[in-house]
Amino acid sequence: MSSGADGCRRFRPSWRQRLAPLREKAGEWQALTLAIGKRAAADAEEIGAAAYDYLFYSGYVALAYWWARSVAAADASSQPQAFKDAKRETARFYFARILPRTLAHKAAIDSGPAPLLALDEAAFDA
Repeated sequence: MSSGADGCRRFRPSWRQRLAPLREKAGEWQALTLAIGKRAAADAEEIGAAAYDYLFYSGYVALAYWWARSVAAADASSQPQAFKDAKRETARFYFARILPRTLAHKAAIDSGPAPLLALDEAAFDA
């Protein structure tokens, strides 16, 4: 993903400020990846415990990137204004209502493997 001013130039000024959550999530994603790797060096169960939520987290951030790219492409296109407005509104919805789901996935990842490993194996045979 492009970062900084270079990556934002293709966006209208009104959308550049809306990219702050994406930049924040991209940085958080990198930090989360490094933290999982560091914890996995001490506990191999960490990777399995984080995998499900990490994939969801990654998907939400990647899709935010593609929504931002979609808005930039629409703005640069010869499509009717209604099409461009619809792209922007859908992206706004995604950033406001869907992207925050990463918070729950990050919390689950940060909880580590202990809550999963605390389950008694015999309980699954019942």
